[in-house]
Amino acid sequence: MIKEVIEKNFKTFVTEIDDNYQVTFKGIGGQEGYIVFRPAKRGWSTKPISQNTYLVGDAEMYQVIDTLKLYMSLNEKDITEVKKVFTNISMDILDEWLNSTHREKEDNKENKSEKETK
Repeated sequence: MIKEVIEKNFKTFVTEIDDNYQVTFKGIGGQEGYIVFRPAKRGWSTKPISQNTYLVGDAEMYQVIDTLKLYMSLNEKDITEVKKVFTNISMDILDEWLNSTHREKEDNKENKSEKETK
């Protein structure tokens, strides 16, 4: 239910800032929150890390969560679940955005090489 309310009442967009990506949630009433993803570094884990692995580096969701608390009558024990839902939605949005951006770059390379061969 939380996911449906978020998807219905918040617009999302991705912004690239240096090597980081910020997923922003903007509410109908102007509330705004964001989650920043940073590239994972090999030293952080003994497991191999793929080229496109990102970790949550920062988040500012107070306005958004306060709005949901009022709108959905949530209490403090629900907030952990709300944060998980926002994180999961953000990861899905970032993954989709990175894949579409990668496809666009590949298409641009193909178009450029076709023009050069003509």
